[in-house]
Order: sequence, then structure tokens, then C-alpha cells
Amino acid sequence: MQVSQYLGIPAVVVIFVYIIAKTFQGKKRKRSAKPGTVVLHQFAPTELCVSASPPCLKLETFLRMTKIPYENEYGLKFSKKGKIPWIEFNGQEIADSNFCIQFLKKEFKVDIDSHLNANEKAIARTVRTMLEENTYWTLVYYRFFTPSFAERAREILFGHLIMPIKYLVYYMIKRKVKKDLWSHGIGRHSEQEVYGIAERDLLAVSEILGQKKFLFGEKPCLADVAVFAFVCGATLECPQSPFAELTKSKAQNLQKHAQRMKELYFPDWDDIISKKPKSS
Repeated sequence: MQVSQYLGIPAVVVIFVYIIAKTFQGKKRKRSAKPGTVVLHQFAPTELCVSASPPCLKLETFLRMTKIPYENEYGLKFSKKGKIPWIEFNGQEIADSNFCIQFLKKEFKVDIDSHLNANEKAIARTVRTMLEENTYWTLVYYRFFTPSFAERAREILFGHLIMPIKYLVYYMIKRKVKKDLWSHGIGRHSEQEVYGIAERDLLAVSEILGQKKFLFGEKPCLADVAVFAFVCGATLECPQSPFAELTKSKAQNLQKHAQRMKELYFPDWDDIISKKPKSS
């Protein structure tokens, strides 16, 4: 007799929901981080990228640029806002990558945009907001609704879970993502329209970058970090994607920019992805 026949479908659903809740809740444990050290909660690296998540890679790059001491805590433990990444610092919890950066700028008195003038700061914010609030959703669309990548997406996020759980969790997350995409607006478009939006966004960034080392000259700013994080997540992690094809043809300077940032702030990139710690 199957478990579902013995307990009934509702009971089985309750059991699955309980297991899933425990999976995402994570173990309550105190960190041994030294006072003044940031604990960065994020997804584990993959074999291709330090982080497949642009917000996670952006936040870790910011920490490295500013030389703020930090430790990684890899896993699927979400913040109180239901988001990853998030940080702990001296007993405080801060969620959302942008709010984390605002907090760290104030706490450590750092500003990687200090060399920009008012006009450049306005352009930088516009670029960052476009990538994070618009272009980002085209990447989410690709990862969850491109059949050739869907299996990889499941393994990246939930590969460490036991067989029935990872499929159920992925199915539930995919349903939520579909609703999120529809609410945002991206999910109401055809595939061709979605990737057309992504192309126009990335070509706009490519035009601003031009032949410069960074968006505004010789020194990177927070917008450069956002560009780097998106390009890595969209091309290194998704080498067959329309994003990757674009950076090989019409927007090659974005790929060169990402390589430049990687060499500057992640000289240990290959070591990190070769070790590839598992999510807890």
C-alpha cells in the first residue's frame, strides 16, 4: 500500500510542506564570526560561476572592493523578507542586496561612487536600476522557462535535496516565479519580445561603456558591479543563452568588462568554483 493511500493525499501534502519548510528555515545556529565581520548569506558557487545569482555576486563584489571583512554562509536560508542574499553584522540582520550595501556604506564609511559627479551618479543609478528591476527578469524567464536550461536550474538550486523533495520544491518555486513574472509584466510577453527587451537594455549599457575600462573611466563604481554581476550570471552560467550570444557579437565590450572586474576582485575565482561548497 502506498503512503498516500494509507494517510490520504492531504496528509502527504502536509508532510511534504513540513519538510520543505524545514529545508528553507535552516538550522538555528550562532555564527562564530568575529565582531566587525560581515556574514554573507548566499547561494553556493556552481562549477561555472562564483554565484549564479546577480544580487549575490554584486554584494560579494562590493565587500571585496571595499575590503570589508566577511565570511560566506552558503545555503537556502532566506531572510525575513524572503530573499537571498542577506547579511548579519554584530547581531543585526539586513535583507536585500541594495539595503545591505546602504547599511555597509554607512557602517564602514565607504563609498565606491565618490569619484563620480552628480550627472554620472544619476546615470549610474539609472543603469543599475534598469539591470536589477527590468533586465534581471529576462534572465529569470530564461532560467525557468527554457527547457534546455530548466534541469540545470533545478540542480543549481536544489540538487543537494533528496529526489522527491527537490522536484516538488522546484515545481512550487517555478509556479511562484511564473506569477512573479506575470505581475512584473515580463511574463506577459512572447519569448521573442522578452529577449528583445534584454538586448535593448544590454546594448544601452554597452553604448555607455564604449571603449572605456569602466562605465565612467578608469575606476569602477557600483553600477560597474551591477553590470559585472548580471553579465556573469547571464553568460558564464548560461553560455547558450541569448545574453551570451549578444556579448559575443554586438556587445563584446560587456564581456571584456566582466573579465576585467573578475581579474581585479576575484583572482581566486577558479579556486572558488573548483571547491564548490554545497548548500546547507
